[in-house]
Amino acid sequence: MSHFSRFTRARAGTARTSLLLLAAVAALSVGLTAAPSEATTAWAEAHPNAAKYLGRWNYDQPDAATLNNITVLACPDGSGQCVPELPLPLQVPQVGWVVFSPGPNGTVNGHTDQGCNWNFTVHPTGLELSSTTQECFGPAVGSVGNLTRWSVQIQGNRETEQITAISHQPNGVDIIATMNSGSRTKVVPGQDNGRFVRRFLGDYRYDPADLHTLTNIVTTDKSTAYPEQGIVRITQAHTARGAIIARTPDGCDWTMAVRGNTAELDPATQTCHTATGDKSLHYWALVTDDGKHLNAYSAGSTTAPGQPPTNTFMYVGALTRPANH
Repeated sequence: MSHFSRFTRARAGTARTSLLLLAAVAALSVGLTAAPSEATTAWAEAHPNAAKYLGRWNYDQPDAATLNNITVLACPDGSGQCVPELPLPLQVPQVGWVVFSPGPNGTVNGHTDQGCNWNFTVHPTGLELSSTTQECFGPAVGSVGNLTRWSVQIQGNRETEQITAISHQPNGVDIIATMNSGSRTKVVPGQDNGRFVRRFLGDYRYDPADLHTLTNIVTTDKSTAYPEQGIVRITQAHTARGAIIARTPDGCDWTMAVRGNTAELDPATQTCHTATGDKSLHYWALVTDDGKHLNAYSAGSTTAPGQPPTNTFMYVGALTRPANH
């Protein structure tokens, strides 16, 4: 039996639980990237130890072997028994960036790729959330998330971090998301971006879809799920420095901007018109450090003629460059 045939047979069960997956993964993913500042609006001089944190920091490419930049979703006891419908424990790779800037009263604000802001206090050992009740609705994940911990340490152009998030499930159970090992690299203004662009260029094939890990599984808000398959062809665009074009298997072209090891939609929302309807993306991030593998995270919608839009999310995207490329 082919991998796709097995997926098709399992899809009916997935449809029944896809909304739970959407809520759980969305809340925890947004928790890993955003929340509004609760600090006062009064401004003061920056903390003397804050300067080293300021700037844009990209997540390094996730590593499943070491769990670096991998968030693990699990029940409070570490098992998957509290929500049997979900494939827990579940590993969710982290992609994207944060920009740290001076905040009010000597604090530091963290603005993320998904459009929200965290507020941190500066300590001798690093940054810590100024409160554990900050939360934010993230359109890229379609839900509200809350963090109880985000600790940040800096050494030169390298950042490390640890994160804990909580998602409250419809059945009253909490799911805990933990990333004990996170790392980022600073994007230096004016750096030569050509070497980063070259890592993206060429063909990348989606790895086989896997229901148990959600790898390359697109989940919708209509209680359906389907696999992402085929080749994404990435070429250099000549409209702007650092721009690339990603052609997806459906024939759509998406313009992306490369900054360091991360490429994102530019402009932020794009729509492709196809024979079967419109496909829109309002978030798509790709990351590669080795030029051989891509990790991806996407959110958008599909609209068939005469039908309301269906929101789509792919939280665990993985692509590999074919061996002969």
